[in-house]
Amino acid sequence: MPLILFLGNSIYAEDRIGLLVGEILKERLEVEGFEVEILERTGYTLIDHMAGRDCVIVVDSIPGEYGEVVVIKDLKDLAIRSPRSPHYAGLPEAIELMKALNLSPPERIFVIGIGIRDPFMIGEKVSKELENKIEKIAEKVYCEIKNLF
Repeated sequence: MPLILFLGNSIYAEDRIGLLVGEILKERLEVEGFEVEILERTGYTLIDHMAGRDCVIVVDSIPGEYGEVVVIKDLKDLAIRSPRSPHYAGLPEAIELMKALNLSPPERIFVIGIGIRDPFMIGEKVSKELENKIEKIAEKVYCEIKNLF
């Protein structure tokens, strides 16, 4: 079974959505045999988690339609959809570094993006509007994971 990484940053109000969805889905997915990690790490720090894996699913926020859940199967599409990141280096850069260093990047990698408006807004909570959608968002993410496998 693939590794599922739920990513986010609790300093940024909306960028924490991946962490919140991960908390909702972690136990359910683990019971089904998935390995799940909820991380406040990004970019190059993900290399240790991804190296040598056959398949990795990353769940994270992306700029887009508020609360929309999108599956990205090509990291080039991720770079186009998310040209400015609240992180120094993103997933595409980490994968390229893994290739350059022969660190066995995942054979397959999927990103499940959750649309947010402002990845740089500092705050302790997601907006009320996003909070009201969190259960539906989590269910959509779960369905997308199941559709991939």
